[in-house]
Amino acid sequence: MDYGHFSEDGREYVVTRPDTPRPWINYLSNGRYCALCSQTGGGHSFYETSGYNRITREYPPTVLHRDRPGRYVYIRDQETGDYWSANWQPVCKPGDRFEARHGIGYTTVEYSYSNIESKITYFVPPRDDVEVWMVEIKNTGDKPRRLQAFPFVEWDLANYAYNLSEAAFSKLFNESSFEDGIIFASTRFWNITSPGAGNPNVRWDKFAFMASSLPADGFDCFVESFIGMYNDYANPQAVTDGKCRGGQGNGQEVVAAFQHDFKLEPGQELKFVVLVGVAYRKDDAWTLKRRYDTWAEAERALVEVTRYWDNYLSRTNCQTPDADFDLSFNIWNKYQAWVTSRWSRMDSYYVGGGSIIGFRDSWQDMLAILPNDLEWARQRVIYMLEHQFPDGSTLHNWDPLTNIGVKTGHSDDPMWLVLGVVEYLKESGDLVFLDEAVRYYDTGAETVRQHVLRALDYTLAHMSERGIPLIMAADWNDGLDYVGRQGRGESTMVAAHLAWMLREVAQLLWFTGSDTLAQKYIEERDKLVRNMNEHLWDGDWYIRGTRDDGEAFGCARNMEGRIYLNAQSWPVIAGATPRNRGARAMDSVIRHLQTDYGPALFLPAYSVPDPKLGIISRFAPGTKENGTVFCHPVSWAIMAECVLGRGDEAYELWKTTSFIKRGKEPDLYDAEPYVYSEYIHGPDSPFYGRGEFSWLTGTAAWMWKVSMDWIMGVRAEFRGLLVDPCIPALWDGFKLTRRFRRATYEIEVENPNHVSTGVAEITVDGERWESHLLPVFSDGMTHKVSVVMGPPTEDLEIPAELIAQRAKE
Repeated sequence: MDYGHFSEDGREYVVTRPDTPRPWINYLSNGRYCALCSQTGGGHSFYETSGYNRITREYPPTVLHRDRPGRYVYIRDQETGDYWSANWQPVCKPGDRFEARHGIGYTTVEYSYSNIESKITYFVPPRDDVEVWMVEIKNTGDKPRRLQAFPFVEWDLANYAYNLSEAAFSKLFNESSFEDGIIFASTRFWNITSPGAGNPNVRWDKFAFMASSLPADGFDCFVESFIGMYNDYANPQAVTDGKCRGGQGNGQEVVAAFQHDFKLEPGQELKFVVLVGVAYRKDDAWTLKRRYDTWAEAERALVEVTRYWDNYLSRTNCQTPDADFDLSFNIWNKYQAWVTSRWSRMDSYYVGGGSIIGFRDSWQDMLAILPNDLEWARQRVIYMLEHQFPDGSTLHNWDPLTNIGVKTGHSDDPMWLVLGVVEYLKESGDLVFLDEAVRYYDTGAETVRQHVLRALDYTLAHMSERGIPLIMAADWNDGLDYVGRQGRGESTMVAAHLAWMLREVAQLLWFTGSDTLAQKYIEERDKLVRNMNEHLWDGDWYIRGTRDDGEAFGCARNMEGRIYLNAQSWPVIAGATPRNRGARAMDSVIRHLQTDYGPALFLPAYSVPDPKLGIISRFAPGTKENGTVFCHPVSWAIMAECVLGRGDEAYELWKTTSFIKRGKEPDLYDAEPYVYSEYIHGPDSPFYGRGEFSWLTGTAAWMWKVSMDWIMGVRAEFRGLLVDPCIPALWDGFKLTRRFRRATYEIEVENPNHVSTGVAEITVDGERWESHLLPVFSDGMTHKVSVVMGPPTEDLEIPAELIAQRAKE
């Protein structure tokens, strides 16, 4: 590729030129402090919440995606006055060599200019809420050099939205100071509202700070003092003059910049550490400065980062005939899913500045964490349950700092709660958890079991006269926000989701001895499935729903938006359609929705806004949800194809939308070639094939989950681990190592007959096993499982779980 490649071990993406089509970034985070860092050190930082605890500056995303400001180290030759940046940006002078490496938990930037080699390693330690810059500057020439280094950041301080909208006013509250080698900055006004409080009237309870392990020969805290009135980031006045002025920033726009003067003999190298972080007390910042004042301590902290990720990534691993599949599943898709689980849709280079935790988003993001960090997932489940109301409804989103949220009436929200709890119970086997009391958002508390049942009952209570769930404010597709404003519009997707969850909860209730209640939900499911197939089937596919006026959308009669992807995949996933009808629906997806880059969310795109549908029709055609390849639903299409037993079709869907494949056309795709984007511009867009809104997308969790649960076919059930591969027939087999409850399973699958589905034989620790459902071990040991694919034999039991999941004639 013109811009970079994966390292040999796959653990780094190596960027070989700085001018990538767009900024290609990394998330450096310990789950509290988060630094978005591009291949040239651009980006910004925040603590716990992007909206109310900003540290460094981000300007709103623009068409140009300027990637400025950032975390920069300017370098200046004191003899010639020539200057450049160790990051390449923002000075952007042509250099002798550039290389950036985005690793798992760290980023390095190397740049050579005028016989000076520089390298900066950025990371956030697991235990401390700082970003560490390990700076190396080496003289590779044959003459001594008198140099200066200027580490620099621009502060944002607490209030992103307020600072942006009231920039001229918000700076009046800023304070900055240089004390004992540390630059501090804070604001006397924190634009945050607590529940029940009036207008904001508090100062920010934190200090942003910058420190360096080198003594300061100068500093600046005032943007005008460092940048200059008529200069910018590319030529700061202090750098061009070779002198910081000690400018203070009280009541002004504030920055942090140090001046370090030094001399390097030929071959000599200077190493120093810069810290940028946040502290509740200044004493805490001094403690951190002392901790990282040596290069050795910074190296130890970087080792901690590496050890954390080595441990996390090792918990599930596969080896298949497709190296791209392995690279995605073992490393980058798993890494992206971790980032998304921690930061939801809070902040990115595309959409930034919010503090929102989404209810539906966070339940889904957790799914990829379950096999890799079960304890974190358990705490997340409890946290999410605490945002439900006693009637079964939920908040749609909220700010994690204030816990203030909105209840919008999205019809799908309660169903994600059910799915999340069910998946946690399957993975953990912790049925006692059902009896744990968890509080509601407004008042009272009940058991986890009651939370689940109330969510189900809430959806069952909001049905149309035809027995189809109402779409209400919208469903998973927020863009359908005017379909059901009058309380009559219906949703095929929520109907299928409800049918799926009724089946899953009934199985749970049978497993825990609540047969009568289980039977009640099965009867409700049977009625729902009959209603779906009577009212929502359109001849070759399922309609997407009906509007308040009773008109169907996503149907053959529509000139635009004729067929929707989710309306075909979800009935198959739910087992709510006969197999031949489900196959026909998915065949319609291939026939009508398949594009060069995967199946579109729907087609044709809406060329004219439709006020009876909503904002989905107002996006430009081929943009966002209007006729794009929305990657998140592609994962559900993969799952549906696996339910139908069509492994070749499922794998082709995975491969076509894979970020690795898309990234091989970087000037078309634009986005990072190592993580999923939310969507790819559709055929009606002039930017057809471009990726947008990378990193923070539900695609990450679901693609990782369907890769293991449905393509490799190893998935958790209440009674154990189920083996049911659905692979491309060309594969000779694969290996998967997976932790499950208290044991590790090393599973080797052989495919001598080159089939896509079917298991002929299973052995566990050398002994023949007579079920697709593997035994549950509690010995903490590693157990070897051998699976031979082929026509099923009569002595191999097909468990009830698998019977329920498979499409039926």
